Amino acid sequence: MLLALRGLSSIGKREIVKNLIYKSSSRTLACLYQYRPHPVKLIPIGIHNNDRIKIIKCKFHTTQRLCIPPVLALIIRPLTRVGALLFGRLFKRWWSRRTPEEKEKYKKWFSARRQKIYGAFGFLLVSLFTVYALHLETDPLTGRTRFILLNNEQQDALGRLTLDAHLEQHTNLIVPKNHPAYRRLSSITDRILIANEDLPQIARREWTLTVIDSDLKNAFVLPSGNIFVFLGALRMTENDDQLAIILAHEIAHVLLLHPIEQVSRSILLDILLALPIALIWAMFPDLLAIVLQALGINIADILLTLPYSRKLENEADYVGLKLAAKACFDVREAVVLWGLMRSLTELNVASKEIPWLSTHPNNEDRERNLSAKLPEAINLRMERKCPRLNPDDPIKFFNSLTIKEREARFKANGIL
Repeated sequence: MLLALRGLSSIGKREIVKNLIYKSSSRTLACLYQYRPHPVKLIPIGIHNNDRIKIIKCKFHTTQRLCIPPVLALIIRPLTRVGALLFGRLFKRWWSRRTPEEKEKYKKWFSARRQKIYGAFGFLLVSLFTVYALHLETDPLTGRTRFILLNNEQQDALGRLTLDAHLEQHTNLIVPKNHPAYRRLSSITDRILIANEDLPQIARREWTLTVIDSDLKNAFVLPSGNIFVFLGALRMTENDDQLAIILAHEIAHVLLLHPIEQVSRSILLDILLALPIALIWAMFPDLLAIVLQALGINIADILLTLPYSRKLENEADYVGLKLAAKACFDVREAVVLWGLMRSLTELNVASKEIPWLSTHPNNEDRERNLSAKLPEAINLRMERKCPRLNPDDPIKFFNSLTIKEREARFKANGIL
């Protein structure tokens, strides 16, 4: 099953930083997407005292925001949860060592200042709500109101942190630019980006492509515009149109700031959960506190985090379909793609997930939702004066196949 991932500056003494255009004579890495209307510039990056790398980057600029250090955005969840746990546990230990007289004294002290203490908590909640309200904005692509806590500079910094981590992790698996899969993917991504460069969200980013030699069936795009595709993802598609649907979906996540939105939302939720976690560890024995904390976090995920994640996936499906339509791909293959995924589940090749426990909508829902959006996408292709679609509808043909015929088709195409 395809997974959509979202999403410290130390390149080291490696010559391949990204699998872009590499020239060993000048030790220069060139950005994949060099649009002619935009001149390029050289950005030197110091590696060691006598060792430098030059990266030719496209003349695009990211214009995003920053309110907290980028590293803090990555570690705030363990900080708040572990901090709340330790505070509650230490308070419980401290309280257990008080004498009855001391406990009574502290209870009276609390009772006398109850209104002030409650007022302080109320002020904290109002402050959090104010921060939330001040960081609401309207997404220009969908018109949906979203919460973005990080400013432009921090989004860039967070993207660089994530990029360096992925490059470090997959250093020895990056395929060269002359690899057939790389050429195929670069052609598709180039086509999508050029067709949609009228969008400021596309034009202001420095897009790069990295292909990983791994059987992992995955593709994702980092907030800074760095596209990662694992070779296993290519084996889950039947043609370039389906592959374009996947790439457009992942690009849509970045254009819609979904990774940044999820980070912002998780920071707010973790702060709100800190007090209940502290109270649990202060009031209950350790073993029971572990159970109650896990139960509470799982309930919060089921009621808040997972439905929200599925909503973002549906949104990226819709926007990605439009990106692919503007690039003149056969958008009908989006429905076939998720029909393919559904069939793999029916064949027990892919595991069947419980919908309300999943970060992604189930395959049937995505197939149905994209089918409903097809007329709009096809009209968009016509507006862009794209070539006419093949009269042989791939959706009708796929749906006419029996499960055994689909299995044979998947084997013939290398999917099974």
